[in-house]
Amino acid sequence: MRDEKWPRGVRRFLYRMSSQESFYPAVADDFEFWADEWMAGRCGPIAKEFLDRANQADIVLYNGENSIYRNTPEGCHGVFLLWLTKTRLHKPCGIINHTAHLNDVRPILFGMVHKVFPLIDLVAVREPCSLRMLQSMGVMNAELYPDAAFSQNPNDYPADRVNNWLRANGLTEQSYFCLSASGLPVSMPRGRWDGEITHLVRDLKSLGHQAVLVAKDPWCLPLAEAARRTGSLFFGPENEYYDLWHLFSRSSFLVSGHYHYVIFAAMSGCPFIPLSVNNHKMQGVCDHLEWHRTDPFDSTSLQSCRSQIVDEACLLLEKRSEFSDRLTAVSSMLREDTRRLGDRIASISGSKTHNQTRQFFNE
Repeated sequence: MRDEKWPRGVRRFLYRMSSQESFYPAVADDFEFWADEWMAGRCGPIAKEFLDRANQADIVLYNGENSIYRNTPEGCHGVFLLWLTKTRLHKPCGIINHTAHLNDVRPILFGMVHKVFPLIDLVAVREPCSLRMLQSMGVMNAELYPDAAFSQNPNDYPADRVNNWLRANGLTEQSYFCLSASGLPVSMPRGRWDGEITHLVRDLKSLGHQAVLVAKDPWCLPLAEAARRTGSLFFGPENEYYDLWHLFSRSSFLVSGHYHYVIFAAMSGCPFIPLSVNNHKMQGVCDHLEWHRTDPFDSTSLQSCRSQIVDEACLLLEKRSEFSDRLTAVSSMLREDTRRLGDRIASISGSKTHNQTRQFFNE
């Protein structure tokens, strides 16, 4: 009920007084009931749009990038739609670029995945931890393909913006490291409280490098204040994602709890220190990259591991060239592996080329 003709106060009142209707199953046992409702046209215009588009597609794909864990609504809805596509529309379908973390904290998705994944045509996970989890559940049709980000080539993107930024901030000759936060809560500065992230930046700067604090997500924006308090630089959301490749390529190392930041760093030959996230994807990508450390440091308790992070930074600085060469070599192999997924999708859909494969992502 987002009608802008109503005053804001009225809209808030109507929202609080209204009940939200769901047309999706809450548990695996209710799939059949809701499939009947969808096929009977009783689930609204979005359901009709999905059915119309799915019926026209050669294959229906769900991008399971970061939604199929615990019991997220997006994940529950997406898995149901795959089941609906396969059992009622009889269309080829699959899930790609997928992280599966299903067996803790109200594991509602566990039953749904166990019901659906063995039936569908493609279960493509993006890191080894998810593959092992699905196999432990008896989902033996799961396949491992690298995250889609590995398919990109950093050299295809311009470096002018980053080079100008580095020059303007005096970093063309000075060494620096990069640091970002995580999707998990991190102790940030507020008022007179510096926050543990500020203490970590100071300790890392004591190694003799300038700090660049990177924030592309809203929950990382307090890093701007941490940068001010530590005399560091802030690389904010006004920059493009592709700029990160060129920023990281010159960086001594990266500290981050962002999955794709770690991938971009690896592709750029930048050693990294992983921080924990809300599922096992960081451990998984470290495993996939054959990194020497697969156990992330705790983003929510930096005080308990700050000294170990500094020790890890010292190791990366000491062996940066060796680590850099290893990361670029593994990333190059993973880039080649991403092409196999396109071939696999084309073979399932019956298309002769990738461009003929019609993909319907998400909902």
